Amino acid sequence: MLPQFYRGEMIRLLLSLVVLAGCRGHATPLSVGRLAKEYKESVAVARLKYDGKEIRVRGLAISDPSPPANIADQGSVLLQEESERLVCWFSSDQREEFSKVKGGQTLTITGVFTGEAGVELKFCRLVKVE
Repeated sequence: MLPQFYRGEMIRLLLSLVVLAGCRGHATPLSVGRLAKEYKESVAVARLKYDGKEIRVRGLAISDPSPPANIADQGSVLLQEESERLVCWFSSDQREEFSKVKGGQTLTITGVFTGEAGVELKFCRLVKVE
């Protein structure tokens, strides 16, 4: 039987491995084109697969982000790949990060997918600017 200290360490290690295994799906971002194509092929299937989940997406910012007007508003940035587009909504907390983005840059963002009104993400956070 392991001493209490080692049992606690083993439990923490196992929990860490579970969390890391759950994060593996976020390693490679979806392209805007792929996400939009899945949505066009079947809104129901895309919503079942992604609705309410945080996903990582990569695409070209077609213009500078629109910042939130005040603390209660949301800003947005439009990402594109070929003819497909995605709206990414971000809170005033993310204003400073998104203010560094310029149209024409490729972005990797995370956000919660909602397919209610098309292909869009809410609560977006900037992961990478290329």
